[in-house]
Amino acid sequence: MTSQADLIVKVAQSQIGYTEYRNNNSKYGVWYGMNYNDWCCMFVSWCAFTAQIGTDIVPKYAYVPYMQAFYEKRRRWHVKSSYKPVAGDLVIFGENDHIGIVEKVVGNTLYSIEGNTSNNGDVSNGEGVFRRTRPLNYWWITGYCHPAYAEIPDEGDDMKYYEKIDEMPKDYQLTITKLVSKGIIKGTKNGLHISEDNARLLVWLDRAEVFK
Repeated sequence: MTSQADLIVKVAQSQIGYTEYRNNNSKYGVWYGMNYNDWCCMFVSWCAFTAQIGTDIVPKYAYVPYMQAFYEKRRRWHVKSSYKPVAGDLVIFGENDHIGIVEKVVGNTLYSIEGNTSNNGDVSNGEGVFRRTRPLNYWWITGYCHPAYAEIPDEGDDMKYYEKIDEMPKDYQLTITKLVSKGIIKGTKNGLHISEDNARLLVWLDRAEVFK
């Protein structure tokens, strides 16, 4: 089984190194419809959207306090002193100053992927997407949101396969059509034979602009 937590982390990893143009002009702000604003929370929402995670699990917000309040209401908010985070959790810094995605925890070190930050220092309005490492007891960490991610069946677990593009959900068809036209997907003599899991993966990679 693959967790939605794994998917959001993979999407975030694919964005490491992205830099805004200037003055908070970012693709995440364009996507959200609030360009030229602080975009750390929009980055988190974009990663969830790209991983096809519903807004009932990770809401579409541009404002960090709204994100924390969403999880507090659902009893899925944990202060750092009472909780050890796991991959896919959302880490909040300061007084709702900044937010990122937990990549992993190794020993007492937190690895997070954050948008609108810089490669060093505690920056809540920086120039890009970076992987950051901090001790779990770091002073700037406030706590963690723990989304109710679902498990996704892997291939072999009664996975559905698509042989034709018109058999797929509408949101898959545009991506798969593009990849077939580029020769990235060739299929077999009997059809495309793309699993549900692989189709979903290709869609979020396309949304992450991997196929240009």
